[in-house]
Amino acid sequence: MKSAIFSSAFAIFATLATAVPTAAPADIVARDQVKQVILSSAVVNIQEDAANTPLGVTYKAIVSRVNGKHNSQALVKFDFPDGLTGYKCKLDFAYPAQFSGTGEIQVFTIGDTNIGNATFNKRPFRDQFKGTFRVAGWGEAVVLDASGLTFDCPAKGAKAYEVVSQGDSNDVEWYAPGGGLRIDVL
Repeated sequence: MKSAIFSSAFAIFATLATAVPTAAPADIVARDQVKQVILSSAVVNIQEDAANTPLGVTYKAIVSRVNGKHNSQALVKFDFPDGLTGYKCKLDFAYPAQFSGTGEIQVFTIGDTNIGNATFNKRPFRDQFKGTFRVAGWGEAVVLDASGLTFDCPAKGAKAYEVVSQGDSNDVEWYAPGGGLRIDVL
């Protein structure tokens, strides 16, 4: 009986091992190459429909647009620990709480890390485009444009990003710090 169970288990694992792809797409980093994961330290939603109202720091980020209006965007802050000089950092996105529509989001750097009182009309300026993701499932998002996702890790300090909807009917939400935008140290 034990040998039959062992043989069956071995056959299943052998089948699964042959089904594993041998090469990963260029934008996917193997888990053993990730030295550290930096999760967000603050998330602030800003909404077009409450353009002058500061919504404050929250745990649930909402990025959406309905019929080209009613924009909701998320400002996301990360605190980098000391000792990362010489490493590469990569923005990544995973584990949404909800998504619909195009599922596409774009990430930009912003000009200030003081985001707590930001509003849609009074917020840090949008600076550099970093990349585009498509949320298509409950795990890792698909990278559509990785042009600025990888960068030199800062020595220490904070950086903040703005996450915006791409597409006219879209909704991507996540619970921070466990899901959503993160930084992998490579």
